[in-house]
Amino acid sequence: MDSKLSLDKTASAALNYEAVLADLESIEPLISIFPKLESLTKVGPNAYEWKLKPIGAMGVSHAVHYAATYEVDKAKGRLSFKAKEGVGNANLSGYFQFKPNGDKVDIEVEINGLLRDIKVPMLLKAATPGFIKTMFDGLVDRFIEKLGEKYGK
Repeated sequence: MDSKLSLDKTASAALNYEAVLADLESIEPLISIFPKLESLTKVGPNAYEWKLKPIGAMGVSHAVHYAATYEVDKAKGRLSFKAKEGVGNANLSGYFQFKPNGDKVDIEVEINGLLRDIKVPMLLKAATPGFIKTMFDGLVDRFIEKLGEKYGK
């Protein structure tokens, strides 16, 4: 089955904003800390192919695989990504936004797209979109924690 994903999450963390910006410009050091990342392969200028380890529970499991092209707006602290068609089992686009706010950094993450070919038992099909969103929410929460671990003051 296929499932749409729409996620918008904000948080604040005590991060070294300048260190985040330096890695934002390089792209890979920042995105390589995303949880459940099995492999990250550069496939072109500012383009990466992602393979995540399977996420799921209760008979629903999906190993997300997609590619995206990234655009850096260092002045705005923003890393945007747009899905590359025809790679893997997902098309995901969105952004990571970092804004200094006193002694903290506000972080906004938006991810939208489609996950394809999810293996789901028949009885769980209706619950799958909400379940997938909950799993991605957890991954983004963990990503924000890992940002704190890597860039914390």
